[in-house]
Amino acid sequence: MLLLSLDSSNGYSNVLIADENFNKVSESVSDFHEKHSILIFKQLDEIMRKAGIKLSDLTGIAVILGPGSYTGIRVSLTIAKTLSYVLGINITGVESLLVCAYSLAKNSVGSENIVAVKDAAKGHYYVSEYFADKANFTRRFKINLLNIAELKSFVENMENKPSLVYGFNKEDDYGKFKSEFESINVKTVPFDLKQSAYFASAYALESNFISDSKYAEELSPYYVYGNGPF
Repeated sequence: MLLLSLDSSNGYSNVLIADENFNKVSESVSDFHEKHSILIFKQLDEIMRKAGIKLSDLTGIAVILGPGSYTGIRVSLTIAKTLSYVLGINITGVESLLVCAYSLAKNSVGSENIVAVKDAAKGHYYVSEYFADKANFTRRFKINLLNIAELKSFVENMENKPSLVYGFNKEDDYGKFKSEFESINVKTVPFDLKQSAYFASAYALESNFISDSKYAEELSPYYVYGNGPF
């Protein structure tokens, strides 16, 4: 099995191929120095050439649905849905905050509550809560838009103290988040959003989503179905 994973929701473009053993077969990560659609197709050609495979060798697709960059999500989802239709392979969409939480769950032992956070600009964060144990990984809290004071109050008033994972895509962001989150009395863990495509592929493979029947037209960006912050 070869799974294509796409993420252009976080200020850069990540195109990756993973196999059924969760190994990276080939990957390209790039800043947006040209139009999204042109860049992603160039990256796709690059990773196919490096891996020595053809599009027809792909058996599934995972794509990040957001929240995040409006243009980036729209372009990568359109490309993913087109490839799914043309190649006749299954596709699954994964929310970006779920990927953040899942990355932490994969490196933890036992059950735990996880609050996932991403920068939403202008002093606000996308926030959601998940519960992880060996058998389940579920969202408990609809994605919301909170400022740092609201986030602090939300986390510290939870009945079971969570771990907090925050996604960043630049070193400057990492420093800013680290400074702001020091005031929240819980364990905080950074997650480099350049790893999102990989963990989206791992989640899709582990959840067996790719083997489930899924029509490309059923997928929408988070800003369409989320009924909340984009």
